[in-house]
Amino acid sequence: MNPPARRRYHAGTVSWIVVSIVFNGLLAGAQGKSEPARVEPRIMVIADQVVQEQWPATLELVNGPTEMTRVEPGQCVRFAVLATGDGPDALLRRMKFGFDLVFSDNTQTFASESAEVVKQIKLEGGDFVTQVLASAEIKNPVPTMVSLAASKARWCAPPDARDGQAKLRGKATTGDGKSLSFEPRTIEVATFETARKNAPFKDTGGVAGWILHYYAAPDPALLWPALRIMAGDQTAAKGSNTMIFFVSALKTSKTAAEDLMLKIPAAEDRHVRFYSAAALKMAGYSMESLRSGFTENEQKLLDSLPQPDPFNVVPDAQIGASQDMLWSVFFATGKIEPVRAIASQLAWADDYRKFRKTVDSGRKPELNDSTFRAVGYGAAGWSLAALSNQAPLVADYLDAIRAAPDTPSAIKNELAHLFDNPAFRSPKGK
Repeated sequence: MNPPARRRYHAGTVSWIVVSIVFNGLLAGAQGKSEPARVEPRIMVIADQVVQEQWPATLELVNGPTEMTRVEPGQCVRFAVLATGDGPDALLRRMKFGFDLVFSDNTQTFASESAEVVKQIKLEGGDFVTQVLASAEIKNPVPTMVSLAASKARWCAPPDARDGQAKLRGKATTGDGKSLSFEPRTIEVATFETARKNAPFKDTGGVAGWILHYYAAPDPALLWPALRIMAGDQTAAKGSNTMIFFVSALKTSKTAAEDLMLKIPAAEDRHVRFYSAAALKMAGYSMESLRSGFTENEQKLLDSLPQPDPFNVVPDAQIGASQDMLWSVFFATGKIEPVRAIASQLAWADDYRKFRKTVDSGRKPELNDSTFRAVGYGAAGWSLAALSNQAPLVADYLDAIRAAPDTPSAIKNELAHLFDNPAFRSPKGK
């Protein structure tokens, strides 16, 4: 399911610039010309976790981050600028950036300083092009023409922020002392209640689609309506991966967790109240203020809930469910660790070959650890391939895992054949 328009990959900002850059760059190249590096006049706003957690785990060449067009109480963002032409990353590294932000009649000035990080941005659809060319042993000749610099400046919407607009201005100073100003822009700030008025989902299918893209631009205000819908569906509520998503998302947003604690007592459905409390308990929050709203048996059940560990993967009949929980952690946080854990299961290739030999001979495989590792191997390769085409950050992480010196050579080889290995075909044969 497609994410809502404001959450779409590149959010229309990096995308239109890249298309223009590619056309102009190829045209200039055909004419034997070169374009000097220059900074685009627009400021982008990106999630703080892109700079804090995601980019430190990637290579220099990445997919463009989703732009944040709305910030909710407690959320933090960074400011970013794009440069194009020849050597744009070098230009950005020599520059200093300063910003002024006005919100609720308060002005916050961020002193001029170098960027926190500079990344080269892949052309939109570049991963697919690279995959196709790689299958013919051809290197992508034009992987990027754009670089992006993210600020050290970090702005967080106050936990008690009301609806309004933050007004942002910025300027840059080049290495030779020249200065330039960016176009002023506004950032929408919305309370949780306002953000919930236009929730992009109405049923479990809509929530499932929303979950798949949550990592790209987190929307903690919608955790409560999403949780109510999923908890009210017995089939969805039984899924451990669904619970792990909410647990992981609540861990990263104390504001959303505190808001949920206020919502639980007023929830009209007892099952929704218990499911919500269980999510908070597993996320590590205290239940003391909520205990009086549950029966003695429910309190005992809450106390006995185990702390889930999605990373404790055991090769058994639940290997598929274990991988689903790891993907839920990724969808909630955007961190590399669950992707790395799933990729590590590609080391079970020998078990898969043994399993395949048994099946092809007409014999029935034994239900032992080796067979479950074979199943895990195939499921890991299939999900990594599928999601690297749907979630650009997964593709960036797989590039980094494959290039890492501590990644075993066997896993690097499996990743190199992620898209042409018959073992990684869809379970439905597609």
